[in-house]
Amino acid sequence: MQEHQEPIYTIATVNRLGMLPTELVRRFDDIFFIDLPHEGARYEVFNLHLAKYFPAFRGNSQSPWTDDQWRRLLTEYRICTPAEIGNAVRRCAEEAFYKGKPGQIELEDLLEQRQQFTPAMERESEQMQAIRNQATYARPASGGDRSRFAYVHRELFE
Repeated sequence: MQEHQEPIYTIATVNRLGMLPTELVRRFDDIFFIDLPHEGARYEVFNLHLAKYFPAFRGNSQSPWTDDQWRRLLTEYRICTPAEIGNAVRRCAEEAFYKGKPGQIELEDLLEQRQQFTPAMERESEQMQAIRNQATYARPASGGDRSRFAYVHRELFE
């Protein structure tokens, strides 16, 4: 990197910033911290994975679930990573296949699947909090949640 003649943009991911050599960390101007997805992003992650296995979620068709059902699902998966969400959807697709109903999923299937694993945020809470603490000066990787599932901020005491 020292000998480069053109601008270089390097992208890397790391879970333990403290284990990198100081001289490497000094070379980077921007550090982006990517935390757990907000409600709207989780909704998009679910739809991305659901579309892989279940035809009802493909294309621009209407979702088979109501907004209240989606809110319940998004709340249950609040502390899950996108990879954990993808794995849960995949496991539900496998279960549907084994039960003889491939391509069919119910909201309860995903809710039940959520009870089958402990998210990394719970399993490794101290390590995850340490990463968050080191990201004090990091810029957010995404904008605010402007989806229909975004939390409306209200005053606690009026």
